[in-house]
Amino acid sequence: MLNSVQNPKALGSMIFVRIIYAVNWMNVGAIFYLMSPDLHAGVSGLGTMTAAFYIGIGIVQVPAGVLAAKWGPKRVVVIGIFLCSLSAIGTSLVSTVLEISVLRFLVGAGMAFVFAPGIVIIAQLLRGGKSGMGVGLFNSAFDFGGLIALFGWVIVATYTGWRLSLVLSGGIGVVTGILAAVFVPADEGSKEFTFSTSALLKIVKDRQLILLGFTMLGFDVGNTIISGFMILYLVSINVLSGIIAGLVTSLVTVVPIFTALWGGRVYDATTRHRTTISLTIIGSAVALAFASYPSIITAAACSALGGVVAGIGYTYAFAGARDRNDLGKEYDGLAIAWVNSIHLTGSFVPPVFFAGLVELLGYSQAWLWSAALTLVFLIPALLTLENWRR
Repeated sequence: MLNSVQNPKALGSMIFVRIIYAVNWMNVGAIFYLMSPDLHAGVSGLGTMTAAFYIGIGIVQVPAGVLAAKWGPKRVVVIGIFLCSLSAIGTSLVSTVLEISVLRFLVGAGMAFVFAPGIVIIAQLLRGGKSGMGVGLFNSAFDFGGLIALFGWVIVATYTGWRLSLVLSGGIGVVTGILAAVFVPADEGSKEFTFSTSALLKIVKDRQLILLGFTMLGFDVGNTIISGFMILYLVSINVLSGIIAGLVTSLVTVVPIFTALWGGRVYDATTRHRTTISLTIIGSAVALAFASYPSIITAAACSALGGVVAGIGYTYAFAGARDRNDLGKEYDGLAIAWVNSIHLTGSFVPPVFFAGLVELLGYSQAWLWSAALTLVFLIPALLTLENWRR
């Protein structure tokens, strides 16, 4: 792996960016049980904040991809890092669900500027530019950051207070922005390149990219609910303490550290992509069903299996999006951003859906109905081509 890295400092900077990006993504859900008394908000408040975040990260994906094509990926990534990090710091200063929701929207919008252009940078830094390994490495870094958020940040917030913990995560995010600005190579300008509206339309009309985006919503149901609500669930029903609940929930991010890399290797070596991603959708539904019975064993099984399938599924989908683009490397980020936009914009639904079911029917039914919702997304998965490369 190291022999394939062209610029170790740049690669290290981008990995650090991705790790702290994940911390600022997941830590609010992890520490919400500590925030709840100050905000006078329950599971519905967490659902609103989570939905706002996903709307922000979803609707800005395509504009970010367009800007990356016009300005170059590095400029867009650095702008996004500073926007999401400063907004995370701002979250520590407000006191209502509405105010935090607005700031979570901005955190999401900033992160939209980072992801797709970041994958392009990672692929360029790896000799050969293989999609699977590049996406797998980037996603593994995210999952390592998720471990820090779901377990480590519970400990940090317990001893420092939830507000100071958000200042810390946002401040580290600012540091990662500085490192990316210093070490990632400058964008290579091309006098011949002019952004094409017809190319944009070709990407957004591509049936396979649209199907990939909706397929990823199947992973989002499980990943969003497990990472965002599992800790609050286990604490609320008095099964576990916050720190132990964070450790159990962190399996959803620990396991993909390995399965994302493995999935990347398999993707690059095989062409049976539809079969694999369909099986991961089924696995995600089974994981959610496990959690309907309240115990530490079923919670751990839910988080671990959810992590297995998410690591493979997300890697496959993002690598497939990059491979579908045949318009030149300048449009790689836009193709990835379009798929990301579809699934992340739709991801505002699962937290609202789950929170509403909890209040109406209780946690057990909410987990089961979420599993059923996941299976709906087998339809777009089965409609994709077996091989996504053009």
